[in-house]
Amino acid sequence: MPPALSYSILSLGSGYLLGSIPSALWICRFFFRVDITQVGSGNPGMTNVWRTLGWKPALPVALVDAAKGFFAAYLGLLLTHSVLWALLAGIAAVIGHSFSLFAHFKGGKGVLTGFGAFLFLSPIASLSSLSLWVVVLLLSRFVSLSSIAAAVTLPVFITLESHWHGMPVFNSVFWAALVVCGFVVVRHRANFSRLLNGTEPRFQGKSS
Repeated sequence: MPPALSYSILSLGSGYLLGSIPSALWICRFFFRVDITQVGSGNPGMTNVWRTLGWKPALPVALVDAAKGFFAAYLGLLLTHSVLWALLAGIAAVIGHSFSLFAHFKGGKGVLTGFGAFLFLSPIASLSSLSLWVVVLLLSRFVSLSSIAAAVTLPVFITLESHWHGMPVFNSVFWAALVVCGFVVVRHRANFSRLLNGTEPRFQGKSS
């Protein structure tokens, strides 16, 4: 196998394995003696951790989830010297997070891991989407609506950042963001239905 292809495959495998780290499951189990899949919504993600256990365990979960995407993209670029493979490694991390090898191929919805990947690849656009996420959450108290809004607008922010840098706006980062953000929106389809029906719970995180 050619070395370049070997490194490309390694970048995908590393991205998937990084993404597969079930941070919410392990942090809650090892440090708080709680199986996060058995409390609250049962979703092994930051939101459910914050709802049920408070911000202290939710903060490291959020940081690790974002770091998975960030370092997956970083390793992809380091191994292959290719932005395309860095993007594919970031996508692999999102897939790993949502279908974790270490959690019976279950997982979260990919929001923070996707954010981490694009934070490495397109930082201004990613931070802009994060800012929008915060604003929508403060105004609506719906985490799902915030996540959907951030996902829908991230490709737009990427085109603006690319234009600002004098790059083609419909570049590989844009198309990768379109794929990842579409995936995130699909993962929120049940939340979207509840939002339309008026049955989606508003976020009331525990303060402890």
